[in-house]
Amino acid sequence: MEPSPEPAAPEVTPKPRRAATEAGAIAARVAWPAAFVAIAAMGFAWLREPRPAPPASEVRVEHAGATVVRELRSLSRLETSAIHVEKVIELKDHQRRLHGLVDADDALLFVAAGEVVLGVDLSKLGDGDVRSDPETGVAYVELPAPEVLSTRFDETRSYVHSRRTDVLARRNEGLEGAARREALAAFAAAGRDPRALEAAKATAERQLRSLAKAWGAKDLVVTWRGPRGEIPIDARVGP
Repeated sequence: MEPSPEPAAPEVTPKPRRAATEAGAIAARVAWPAAFVAIAAMGFAWLREPRPAPPASEVRVEHAGATVVRELRSLSRLETSAIHVEKVIELKDHQRRLHGLVDADDALLFVAAGEVVLGVDLSKLGDGDVRSDPETGVAYVELPAPEVLSTRFDETRSYVHSRRTDVLARRNEGLEGAARREALAAFAAAGRDPRALEAAKATAERQLRSLAKAWGAKDLVVTWRGPRGEIPIDARVGP
């Protein structure tokens, strides 16, 4: 009697492949939260980083006309001093609307900064205003009174501080131009201040005296003309 065959052993599923699959699943479960945390950290860092605000508007020069020279003049001016001036100007265009029943305003507050240059206009010198004494070596000059030679705006420091237009008011486009003209008039008035004119005189005398000595004169005597219409002291008739 032949012996019965032994039963076949059951197949065993390879464990290494299952272990690798389980390890990959665990890694995937861990990788997604880690990636989310990294992305969130980068986003918070980007939000916290200070960034310049985008410009609200952009001003562009669409067209610039040709530059035309109207006049060319030679200047004979001795600039002696410059004054920095600041002025706050408030203008208001008062309007009556609806047949005079309603008052409305268009108001502007303008901050103006500029420079006033004082000096002497040497083109006003006559033939007899400059002379010299050969024996003493002293030069003599009679200068016109110092004056405001120029005024200019400091555009980098001049600006419209505020503009308020009521609901029923019509916006006056010439209001800023009027403020600029008023500021220039105030600049010129500041340049005509007696203290500023006296300082301009002293500076002119010092500069011209240095030039006269450099040209060989021993000294320079400076006299000043009075403003137009002013009677000199020595020309007044006594009682």
